[in-house]
Amino acid sequence: MQISGIPEAWFRPSHPASQDESAQADGSLSLVYRAAALVECSVNFRSLRAGLNHSEERRYTTWLPAAEMAVDWDTVAACVTDSTQISQLADDAIGYASPGYKTTRDDFDGYLAELIDQLVRQERLRIFFNPVFGLFSTPSESREAFLARLAEASLERVEPELRRLRARFELQVEQVREAQSLKGYRTGDANTERFILRKLQFFASENRLADMFSTLAGTVFGTTEPRREGDFRPDEAELREDLDRIEDEASEALHALYDEYLALANEYDIFEIGLQPSNIQVLRRMLLWVPVAQQSLGNAS
Repeated sequence: MQISGIPEAWFRPSHPASQDESAQADGSLSLVYRAAALVECSVNFRSLRAGLNHSEERRYTTWLPAAEMAVDWDTVAACVTDSTQISQLADDAIGYASPGYKTTRDDFDGYLAELIDQLVRQERLRIFFNPVFGLFSTPSESREAFLARLAEASLERVEPELRRLRARFELQVEQVREAQSLKGYRTGDANTERFILRKLQFFASENRLADMFSTLAGTVFGTTEPRREGDFRPDEAELREDLDRIEDEASEALHALYDEYLALANEYDIFEIGLQPSNIQVLRRMLLWVPVAQQSLGNAS
């Protein structure tokens, strides 16, 4: 069968031995060529919102419908992944199925129009989208790679607040230090040992705060330096309570900030981009002869 004005080619599977190996093993497998339509086209996905202009080359195949039946582009005749699978020569060892087709060039034009209509209705390019930052993934970007970009953007969002919180709690420690100095001045406390011990207490508290603020992840795992109750004298309960309160408030504020960070870093939606008929460019169309098992052909008819 030939169709005027429509070129023809023959499909050569990459692994022909994989077709119905059980039947081939007992010698019952007989291959015949069955007629199919092949359309190669370029599809262009465009979105001003996503700033995307992405083109892909696609190959679509389906069996030629017999008699007055409709074409079915949902049924794939052959998975053509490489141009080397399309040959201009037939395999002389393979015969042809009984032609039950009366396909004309006008029919082929109709098949092509139906394919384009189906692509417009169904084909979608799906990418990831974060509404907070207005970030879109690229078509080839994995979910993990996109989330890594979101994590960086989220960190940039919370870093100013992180610096503000650190300054706030460091100021509170400094205010406690000044209050303790003023208290010692008023009472005339000139005990050198106590003075040194207090300096060490403030130094330890400042180190724990710095450790908490060194990375945002520190809000989950906490400071690596535990409090040492033995550093405080029994008569300095007030100082201990003040420093403990500041550290506890800092930890709570950082946990809240970390929760906000996680929410920002993990929020994404699926953004779909469709096609318009003008975004589909047909590169070539042809009658494609596909080798199938004769018994399979019998089951399909």
